[in-house]
Amino acid sequence: MTMTLAVASARIGRQLPEAELSLDQALLASTRLMETMLLARQTEGVAAYTGQAALLRLAKTQRTLLASQTDMLKIHRELFDLNRELRASGDEDGNCPDNTGLLDDSLLRDAA
Repeated sequence: MTMTLAVASARIGRQLPEAELSLDQALLASTRLMETMLLARQTEGVAAYTGQAALLRLAKTQRTLLASQTDMLKIHRELFDLNRELRASGDEDGNCPDNTGLLDDSLLRDAA
């Protein structure tokens, strides 16, 4: 099944912010979980090291989510450039960030 460039561009324009938001939501949910886990081990009679392995694994998951967010921003930049190159659609509503201001390139390299 094929679609026109304009249809594909419009669909990507709707789906990209949704994908970006889902990563934010996953990070927020994991942060709330981290908080609850830390509060739970402050309960009387619970050793200070209880759940440490799970906390470390959750922290690793959060780092992975942050790296995924960085990749998503790179994807956004690449799609923005492709959209401009192909003249697939405009950015009438201003949802796309300016290509040069999306993220400092050194941050993108450091997070990779």
